[in-house]
Amino acid sequence: MDGVQISPWRRWGVLAIFCAALIMTQVFWYDFAPILTFVSDHYGVSELSASLLILVFPVMSILVSALAGGLIDRRGYRLSLLIGTGVMAACSLLRVIDNFWLLLLAQTGIAAAIPFIVTPITVLASDWFDARDEAKITGICAIAIFAGLALAMTVSPALFAAFRLAGSMAIHAAAAFLLFLLTCLFVRQRQYVAPAARTKNHAALKVRGNIALLVILVASFLIQGCFNAATTWLEAVWSARGFGIDDAGFAMAAVVAGGIVGAMVIPALAARSASVLGMITACLLPSVLLLYPLFAAGSVAWGIACGALLGFFWLPLLPLSLTVIDEAVPKAHAGMAAGLFWTVGNAGVLAMTVLFERVKNILGWQQAVIMLIMCMLAVLCVLLRFAPAMRRHLFTVSRGA
Repeated sequence: MDGVQISPWRRWGVLAIFCAALIMTQVFWYDFAPILTFVSDHYGVSELSASLLILVFPVMSILVSALAGGLIDRRGYRLSLLIGTGVMAACSLLRVIDNFWLLLLAQTGIAAAIPFIVTPITVLASDWFDARDEAKITGICAIAIFAGLALAMTVSPALFAAFRLAGSMAIHAAAAFLLFLLTCLFVRQRQYVAPAARTKNHAALKVRGNIALLVILVASFLIQGCFNAATTWLEAVWSARGFGIDDAGFAMAAVVAGGIVGAMVIPALAARSASVLGMITACLLPSVLLLYPLFAAGSVAWGIACGALLGFFWLPLLPLSLTVIDEAVPKAHAGMAAGLFWTVGNAGVLAMTVLFERVKNILGWQQAVIMLIMCMLAVLCVLLRFAPAMRRHLFTVSRGA
């Protein structure tokens, strides 16, 4: 952000609307997760078919995130947000119609819109806030994402119970249209010309040779993939071990709650210490140590405690990684770099979730969890090995900015 003074109310107002948009992305993504059995019975489809209402989101993120990133670099993030919130609002209307295939079509459209909302996180933070505050603002955006996940798991089932399926879908659609209206009226881009557009004959983003970007992309594949594999299959493992159907839900709520607290604390500490890479390493080790105790917990209380601690250290890896991604490339390519981050991360989500299920069924859940631990240890080793080179690259980029 340049030295021009702007009203704090305007700055934080833009951030509030953006965070509301981030919350809505997760509500639309996960609001069917707690009621998949009802959806399957209501529409007369298999549970696998019903799960497509959720599975389309990582698939579309893989396909669309890079496109969204390129648009942000060329035309700016305001257009990206208008496209994302507009398509999300329009598709939310289809969800009101009581037809499974129209519902799936609507979910696919919303899934395609979400990258246009999520990808601008670091670009908006650097546009409206000082460089020293960017890590903290990215952490606040991550909190919004986690809060949206929590709302989808708690408030959405309550709305469904009170207003049934059509009523809850109508409420979601009204919220989406209100969000689109607020975005149109109040979200502006301070730098009206996108960074890439200001640079004549600007070169394309070079991934090869950018050691900081490459390492974080590899790390995001495994970190996001392992996290989603763990959260997806925790309930199945706990049920097989004799826990109640709601017990894993309490543990997952603890993971999200711990992640919200961690996202408040850890990015701020990283900004204060000026060592984001060191903080990533410091968060990885306890995450590795807590993973097996979570799955092997002998009681619900112990599982909730492990989940809260795991969330505290693991979920802040998202804003910390986004901060490194933003610092690893020139500002003209910040959008494309973020798009690659979400593309690779969601590819990891699909790959690791399927791989965990295969290993669990063939060798047992213990070996599947050990596989996740080995993947996380591999990330830790790669970061330790290449940290000096990454710091040199980040320093070079900062000097050239």
